[in-house]
Amino acid sequence: MIKVLLSQEIHPEGRKLLEGKFDVRIAPSAAEADLIEAAKDVEAIILRTNAKITRKIIESAPKLKIISRTGAGVDNVDVDAATEKGILVCNLPAVNNVSVAEHAVALIMHLAKQLSAMDRAVREGKWSIRNSNIAVELEGKILGVIGMGSIGALVAKKCHDGLGMKILAYDPYTKEKFKDCDYEFVGDLKELFRRADFVTLHCPDTPQTRGMVTRDLIYSMKPTAYIVNTARGTLIDEKALIDALKERSIAGAGLDVFTEEPPDKDNELLKLDNVVLSPHSAAMTKEATTRMSTEAAQAVVDYFEGRQPRYIFNIKGLIEKGVELSYKSRF
Repeated sequence: MIKVLLSQEIHPEGRKLLEGKFDVRIAPSAAEADLIEAAKDVEAIILRTNAKITRKIIESAPKLKIISRTGAGVDNVDVDAATEKGILVCNLPAVNNVSVAEHAVALIMHLAKQLSAMDRAVREGKWSIRNSNIAVELEGKILGVIGMGSIGALVAKKCHDGLGMKILAYDPYTKEKFKDCDYEFVGDLKELFRRADFVTLHCPDTPQTRGMVTRDLIYSMKPTAYIVNTARGTLIDEKALIDALKERSIAGAGLDVFTEEPPDKDNELLKLDNVVLSPHSAAMTKEATTRMSTEAAQAVVDYFEGRQPRYIFNIKGLIEKGVELSYKSRF
């Protein structure tokens, strides 16, 4: 029976698609050494964000034919190594758009209305906070959206149409798609950070985007401005962000992602009262979790039943190598 490795347990609905068809195993941990041992005789891996599939793991798995991600990002897969070996890397580019976009909007609203401070004050008997005027209205405020892909565009739409915010967008590749929208595009991140009341990040983790939010950009923001990140922690210079938050150079931040996950217990972000934090859970709604597990499992089922999976991230490289995209036609 074909062996399938789960980097971590998936939703029962996804499991149902695999049961009876495959020998399903769960990796003992996300450590590279454990994954090398667990993957040595498997033909498929269903990969969550808890683990990375490195070149060493790929080279130690001679039977591996498909890696199926439970989300859109593939930054935890060595795609080049997989392509060299003729291994399909499948992802789900739209599976969690709504969940992540709603989470970003929730963080924006939470920060605007200072809900953490309000909640804390009420619990401590400090009713007078109601007269502090620390909350702000979002109507008419400028939202700087970095990355206008599916999620960024959805956040822009919800905030513009639903909350009356003005959209200031930065994305060198998608501007033409929004020519009929009342959005302003800028070609310079400096301008966006200088003008925005809220900045929200929606970029993948790539060599080009890593560290793109520099100390200079953070310190160019208004002292009343907020930054929200539901994308990847590596996009931001985290030390610079901590410094700016401690100095109140910016008003606050809403973070679902961190440079190191989970963050070290000594990470200063955990001690600041002008930050709202969540545990990389923007995509982890009931609905999205079900979709992620079932669609990632379906890609594996489709492949081994002789059908091309719906989304193959490295399809171009595989075609160039002459790799067939379904099991029956290849073996």
